[in-house]
Amino acid sequence: MFDTIKEEVNSNTIGGIIKNQMLKYIMVNGSFLINDLSRITGYSLTTIMKYVATMQEDGYVIPLGKIQNHSKGRQSVRYGVNPDSCYFIGVDIKNFELSIGLMNFIGEMIDKKNYTDFQFENTHQTLDMVCNTIQDFIAEHNEIDQTKILDICINLSGRVNSSAGTSASVFNFEEMQDTPLAELLSEKLSKKVFIENDTKAMAYGEYLSGLNKKFKNLIYVNIGWGLGIGIIIYGKIYYGMDGYSGELGHVHMYDNNVMCHCGKKGCIETEVSGSAIHRKLMQRIKDGEISLLSHRVKDGNHVTIRDIIDAAEKEDPMAIELIEQTGLELGHQLAGLINLFNPEAIVIGGTLSSSDPNYFIQSIELAIRKYSLKLMSQKVEILTSELKNEAGLIGACMIARARIFNDFE
Repeated sequence: MFDTIKEEVNSNTIGGIIKNQMLKYIMVNGSFLINDLSRITGYSLTTIMKYVATMQEDGYVIPLGKIQNHSKGRQSVRYGVNPDSCYFIGVDIKNFELSIGLMNFIGEMIDKKNYTDFQFENTHQTLDMVCNTIQDFIAEHNEIDQTKILDICINLSGRVNSSAGTSASVFNFEEMQDTPLAELLSEKLSKKVFIENDTKAMAYGEYLSGLNKKFKNLIYVNIGWGLGIGIIIYGKIYYGMDGYSGELGHVHMYDNNVMCHCGKKGCIETEVSGSAIHRKLMQRIKDGEISLLSHRVKDGNHVTIRDIIDAAEKEDPMAIELIEQTGLELGHQLAGLINLFNPEAIVIGGTLSSSDPNYFIQSIELAIRKYSLKLMSQKVEILTSELKNEAGLIGACMIARARIFNDFE
């Protein structure tokens, strides 16, 4: 039954086109009126009503109530999707955390779990463990008809071609070269699986969680251990030819002779990222400078980005200086993107976005004003992520939901 609706909405029949437009409209706007669909599809009210009735009989569409029609005092019925009609799974893989969520079609998160004992390694064992954890998560929801869980989207770091279902950065094992990773995962999990770049998923989740009501074009910045961006153009993720767009961190910009993990020297990420802050702090402490984190470094304890942010909040001069420097350099690079893309908004996300805005966001804004064209930047809104650590998980669920439409990209 649920495979049938996916086939229908992607068909070129009149019914398929109308059902496709109906579901996409609800996905973005939450509900619709018959007049709404007639306007955007060009089909008559009678035709629209016919297919709405069919979707209602099949259990996908439900009436939400009547509203007053201002013309001649008539009332119109507002329709929405039956929340229990189908579900989607999102998986967000971070270096030290695995998150899995279950979302219904109207975008409500039914359940989510964060596995904080997780540690990412690019191995077969980690891939198997992720699959087993997903299967256990699904099995825990035995109150849901398993056929109603339509798709799974899994976020991965690095270069991901989501259209082809391939990853060039992680889980790219030699013996798996002939079969796309998404296809192998679909076989393992007995569900249709899509893979997505983590930053693009974060951008999409942030956008559809409210920013779409105000903006059509924005840039999402994911600055954590590394640096990447997600670009939204006219409400859609911009992928580029192979899906690898957004690798701002690997643009050559500095003659600092610092080796980036991509194998090249002088990348933006070597100066503008959590890893850059960490490297500089460790070196300065080893050179004899004093910080609240000095004892941790000297005792051989691991220092995280969160530790450095916490030290800045306790007014540690070195941590504050490094965060401010990073903000200024990030703003410098974003000024160039503003001049190129002329976006409506820039959203700062990732671990460093939780830094004190007086140190980080203000530095970004200062550099943007200094280095961008005033005509281009004066209306750009600089925002901090509202979803914070959950942006990737919510984005993965929403992408799984959107992927029932073939024209998602």
